[in-house]
Amino acid sequence: MDYLKRAPFGGLFLVTFTVAATFQVLMALLGLLLAFLSPGLFFMNGAPATSPVQAVGVLLFLLVVGLVINAGISAIGALLWMGVRIALPKPASV
Repeated sequence: MDYLKRAPFGGLFLVTFTVAATFQVLMALLGLLLAFLSPGLFFMNGAPATSPVQAVGVLLFLLVVGLVINAGISAIGALLWMGVRIALPKPASV
């Protein structure tokens, strides 16, 4: 909790982005497995992928878009938390 009260914007952003990006990369690895086992699960412009190469292309596109959205959400979240922590009670000086 002390880190949340004192961390600068960059620290807060890095923590939130890293946690979400780790999840996204793990899901992309699962998606890679599915791309080779069942490429028809991945759609491009409404048409199912017909080969693993097409499915991997869709997966890479989704990963990049997800990471960009993750960066935006992490930045907004860090700014909001910096605003909220102003209202938190300050520790008493000893």
